[in-house]
Amino acid sequence: MKKHFFFFLILLLTGCSGKNPIEKTLISNSDEYWTYYSSTSNLVTYFKFKDDQLSYRCYRDPDSSKFYEYSKNTEPPRKWSVTKDSVLTWNDFNYDVVSYNDKAVVLLYFTKEEPYTSYIFLIKEDTKPRETVSDFDQKRIFNPEKYPFSK
Repeated sequence: MKKHFFFFLILLLTGCSGKNPIEKTLISNSDEYWTYYSSTSNLVTYFKFKDDQLSYRCYRDPDSSKFYEYSKNTEPPRKWSVTKDSVLTWNDFNYDVVSYNDKAVVLLYFTKEEPYTSYIFLIKEDTKPRETVSDFDQKRIFNPEKYPFSK
């Protein structure tokens, strides 16, 4: 009888995890941020989703590639949660989670104008410095044997 009780207790504790897989995916590690792209605007910004169900808008210093959170007075944190049927509620708006993995999340939302739907793309980035166009140019200059010109 004790074996059955402990088995049931372990099953109950492991089955009642508080977070669903989408929430676990969204929660950022200390060195990770989500880049926010929208299909309706050219705005690119960054967010950090934390375990406390709040997201914080961030900016990236172009010189050091480090991320910083906006002041809570300037940009207050936004509440977020995900339901079992894959609806992300974020700052009082609802988005359908169309697709997700550890590196990207695609959100769908409805608009009043045609085409009546729009998308938000969240792409996970870390704090490592980005390669820029000039980095690729330098790579080509210092390694010409790898980039032969056709005649």
